[in-house]
Amino acid sequence: MKVFRDISTIGLGDIIGSGITALFWFYLASILDPSEYGQIHYLISIAIITSTFTVLGTQNVLVVYIAKNKDVVLTLLNLSLAAGIIILIISTVTFDMFSVGLLVLGIIIFTYGISRNLAKKEFKKYSTYTILQKSLTAGLALLAYNYFGIEGIIYGIALSYFVYLKYIIEDAKNTKLSYNQLKIHINELKIHKNFILTNYFLMITNSVTNQVDKLLIVPILGFALLGNYSLGLQIITMLTILPGIIFKFALTSHAIDGKISKNLKRNSILLSFVFVFIGVVIAPIVIPIYFQKYNEVVDIVQIMSFSIIPITISLFYYAKFLGLENGKIPLYGGIISSSIMISGMIVLGTIFEAKGIAITHVLSYSSLCLFYYLINKKIDRQIS
Repeated sequence: MKVFRDISTIGLGDIIGSGITALFWFYLASILDPSEYGQIHYLISIAIITSTFTVLGTQNVLVVYIAKNKDVVLTLLNLSLAAGIIILIISTVTFDMFSVGLLVLGIIIFTYGISRNLAKKEFKKYSTYTILQKSLTAGLALLAYNYFGIEGIIYGIALSYFVYLKYIIEDAKNTKLSYNQLKIHINELKIHKNFILTNYFLMITNSVTNQVDKLLIVPILGFALLGNYSLGLQIITMLTILPGIIFKFALTSHAIDGKISKNLKRNSILLSFVFVFIGVVIAPIVIPIYFQKYNEVVDIVQIMSFSIIPITISLFYYAKFLGLENGKIPLYGGIISSSIMISGMIVLGTIFEAKGIAITHVLSYSSLCLFYYLINKKIDRQIS
């Protein structure tokens, strides 16, 4: 019952928050042309990939080390904030893209805040802040859109992340840094550098896998197709909410030993088949009613829905490897997945256009799942 209650608490925030976000993006899709919708996601992808290089303490690393009360957490946070401020200055002065730089800084703050809630098992706070942040995203973005156009949406999303700034201020006040404490933090950084760096590069490969498709679509097929693809991804995101919730629970509850309930895995995988059915059969009936301008999105959703199963399975392996502080396996898997994503977008996207990029999405996550499965079998044989 406790497991169910904890998952339900996390799920409440994620489901309501994701529902708010989905309605926000679906509303934007209904009032914008596919090319405008694609431009927004193009700018967001630039911010996400840029933030990948600044967030030295990834969410998974922070969850594990906050849960274990490691001193290295504060060092990682300070380094990330410093890098984020530098990016904000460069993006403003050099590229005249203050909104993108602000979004990068917001992502850093968001990463720490959400990691802190999960690591401390403050699931009620997690849900409250998630719902608040998502509500602010919709409210601020739509308000700013009326004044600043497409860039205003980026401003709204960025500012919503600053709701987690409270945690950084609280922890900074409660931390007194002396010379000896600084030496301890640096020493902790050295001790855990392998796991931190492995997860850092893992985050980069994951970011490439999740965002490079949007950056590649524009020069190959244009903003309009990116708009169709982004809408399709939003629908797939809605269908993978449950696996994401369970992954967060699995990581936080098993950050110490990497053990995950077999029943939890089996039931989650069975549910993923239901979501595939929704994406393949039901979604194509509903989509044309509300998004008539998005001609390619039905084919994209039907094909990409088959990625839900490997995504669900992969998340359990991912949580297990991270709980064991083995970041190399996800890193190698991310490299394989990213390579398939990049080559598939270029080759299949050029040949088959919308269907090609959707097939690439499925192949990328399927290859990652297969790699995790084979490595996990090898590890289990060694243990036994």
